[in-house]
Amino acid sequence: MATEVRGEPVYIKAECLQRTGSFKLRGAWWRLSSMNEAERRAGVVAFSSGNHAQGVAWAAKVLGMPALIVMPSDAPAAKVAGTRASGAEIVFYDRPTESREEIAGRIAAERGAVLVPSFDDPWIVEGQGTAGLEIVEQYREATGREVKQIAVCCGGGGLSSGISIGAPGAGVIVVEPEGWDDMGESLRRGAIVPVQSAPPATACDALQTLRVAELTFGILKGRGASGVAVSETEVADAMRFAFEQLKIVAEPGGAVALAAALAGKVPLDGTVLLVSGGNVDPAKFQALTA
Repeated sequence: MATEVRGEPVYIKAECLQRTGSFKLRGAWWRLSSMNEAERRAGVVAFSSGNHAQGVAWAAKVLGMPALIVMPSDAPAAKVAGTRASGAEIVFYDRPTESREEIAGRIAAERGAVLVPSFDDPWIVEGQGTAGLEIVEQYREATGREVKQIAVCCGGGGLSSGISIGAPGAGVIVVEPEGWDDMGESLRRGAIVPVQSAPPATACDALQTLRVAELTFGILKGRGASGVAVSETEVADAMRFAFEQLKIVAEPGGAVALAAALAGKVPLDGTVLLVSGGNVDPAKFQALTA
C-alpha cells in the first residue's frame, strides 16, 4: 500500500488486514501446524494481551486442537471477544501483580500441553519472518528497487527479529512507546535492559513487554537493528492518519511505526512501514482519534 508521508512516498505493509487482525497469525500457524499428533491432542497454552491470543486460538481451531490463553484482565474487549470466538478457553490475570509466564507455565505442565510464547520461540520468529520475505518481494515488484529499511512495531521483538532474517538486505528499525522502549535501549547499550519500574501508562497494550528475550535481542543486535520511541500523541496522530488517509483501522501498538514516520523519527527513502494490528475497541479508537 503506497502513501505519502511528509511529502515523500512510502509503502505500508498492512498486517492489520490479516484474518485475525495482526501479524501474530503467521507465527501461531507455523508453530501449531508444525506440532506432531501427540502434541496436537494435548493442545496448547499461550499468554497474550490479545493479538497472539487470537492467532493461536484461530490456528488451534482450524487444526482441531484445544487452546487455553492467559490474558490480562484489562485486555481490550475486542481482543477477548476475538479469542473466544475461535473457541479458546481464557484465564485472566492481573497485569501489575501476577506473572503471565508463571501462570501459563503451570497450566501447561498440569495439562501436558505445549506452551506457545508470543515471541521467545524460534518457530514463532520464523513464522513472523514471512512478513519480511513478502515485504522484499512486494516492494521490488512495486518500485523496481530494493527496500532500504523497514520500521516495525516492537513488544518482545518476535516480528522485528523475524523480519530482520526474512529481509536481510534491509535495515530494521524497531519502534516502541516512550517508557516501554526497552528493545531500543538494549540495542543502544549492547545488552538487555528491562523496562524501568513504574513505566508510564500507554494505549499500546500489545507492546507492554517488560523484558525482551535473549533470542530476539540477539538476532536484532547481530543484524545491526536500531530503535526509536514515540509518544502517545504521536500514536494517536498515526491512528487518525491511517483511518483518514489509508482507510484502515490501526490499534495503538500497531500504529507506532507510522507514528515514527509522521514524526520524522525514521528515514523515508526506500522505507516500508509495518502497520499491525487492527484490534481496538470502538470507544477507545474514537477517543484516541477524535
